[in-house]
Amino acid sequence: MGAVQTPPSSRIVSIDILRGITVAFMIVVNNPGDWNKVWSPLEHVAWNVCTPADLVFPFFLLLYGLYRKKIFLRL
Repeated sequence: MGAVQTPPSSRIVSIDILRGITVAFMIVVNNPGDWNKVWSPLEHVAWNVCTPADLVFPFFLLLYGLYRKKIFLRL
């Protein structure tokens, strides 16, 4: 009985992992639990300071762009 060989995956595992981390962080930022006791880096700030919460969506768009380029190169 021979081993069944599967074709190599065309997915980039590191991008999948980073996308999963980004989505998990999005959930934590949008639902921190008790809104009266939010950890300060999870709050969106008024104007001229950047916190990790402000970087979640741009990072998600970066990962989307990387996959979009890969998909269009495959077509």
